[in-house]
Amino acid sequence: MPKDPKVPLKSVLAAIDKRDKNFYNNLTAEQKKALGMWIMLRYASSVQGKSAPDYIFMVNELFNKNFYDLTKHPELQWLLLSACGSGKVEFHPYIKPPTAKKKKNKTENFIATIFPHLKQDEIELLLKINTKEDVKTLAKEYGYDDKTIKDIIG
Repeated sequence: MPKDPKVPLKSVLAAIDKRDKNFYNNLTAEQKKALGMWIMLRYASSVQGKSAPDYIFMVNELFNKNFYDLTKHPELQWLLLSACGSGKVEFHPYIKPPTAKKKKNKTENFIATIFPHLKQDEIELLLKINTKEDVKTLAKEYGYDDKTIKDIIG
């Protein structure tokens, strides 16, 4: 049976908290590949406790600031991340990753194609302040036929 390359999250976070600079070097090659620095950034920046403000400041200043510039240097990333620790084990709650944007309906897609510079909230506002008849008139002005307008607006 192949050896599991995963590294327990609890041990990684404890190594960060205790400033263990050699933790990364002691991992196997497979474990180093399995260690996701982006997720470690998320956990390290979600610390709770008395030392949380200093911890979060250090993570932001040392590790997060040039994170994508250093992706080809994982050992350097580990050293920067371990320098952020408070010296004692801290609590790191789970932070849910951002969810995908909600899907637009056909009318919102129509407005987005006509006005590509508008953001989602601006499109929603435009549809709130205008009636369906206003949107139908706009579609006719842009050369849409009646069948397409009915499909888009209803």
